[in-house]
Amino acid sequence: MKKVILGVVAALLLSGCVYTGTNFDESKLANVHKGETTKQEVISYFGNPSTTTVDSDGNELLMWTYSIGSAFGADAKVLTVKTHNGKVESYSVSKSKI
Repeated sequence: MKKVILGVVAALLLSGCVYTGTNFDESKLANVHKGETTKQEVISYFGNPSTTTVDSDGNELLMWTYSIGSAFGADAKVLTVKTHNGKVESYSVSKSKI
């Protein structure tokens, strides 16, 4: 019986967690105000974005992605901030469980 328990504990320890991206603090979104907060302020709150894209209207989309997983499942979240002329126009957070 002891060998079975030790085997289960060892398997759990070896399974570990894997993560990608940098976890971002969603509570800092309280500091983000549409039309007021600048791109540089957003970067100071969340760090450098994982991805930056410019759309056909010249708006900049900044994205922060983070995911963490183990043998038992995974969680992911993405923060997307749309800026226009250097100020926040909109933002969203999406989350998923796998």
